[in-house]
Amino acid sequence: MKIRVDVSSDYTDKEIIIKAPKEDEELEELVKEIEKIKNEFSQINGYIDETVYSLNLKEILFFETNDRNVYAHTVKQSFLIHYRLYELEDKLPDNFLRVSKSSILNLDEILSLSRSVTGNLVQFKDTYKTIYVSRRFLKELKNRLNQRKF
Repeated sequence: MKIRVDVSSDYTDKEIIIKAPKEDEELEELVKEIEKIKNEFSQINGYIDETVYSLNLKEILFFETNDRNVYAHTVKQSFLIHYRLYELEDKLPDNFLRVSKSSILNLDEILSLSRSVTGNLVQFKDTYKTIYVSRRFLKELKNRLNQRKF
């Protein structure tokens, strides 16, 4: 498979063209992956009282349920989100991981993972906020942290 990139100021929009001698499984998989990337969302609306904020996913430390509501936590604040955790789990990019029944975290924002008497605790960068990881999800979290690029 050859990959060619053609950049020019003459173009008004980005376009991907795939040339293939026949339609096969590899081609279908490639198209699915491109569609997945295209459909990934990079921002989400968060609410504080009656005010709507557009949040960049890179700024979100974790999502957590509390009293049947889902909140997105950033370094300084938490915002009400109008999604359920299972919906977010399907829509979020690969750097987000479910770590308990009530939370999904951003792997890129983890500072440390420590074991304590009460459980496994994740500390985030530049904030006091922490979150517990259930034993059921601990192995996957460790694997993903080991694969993380520095």
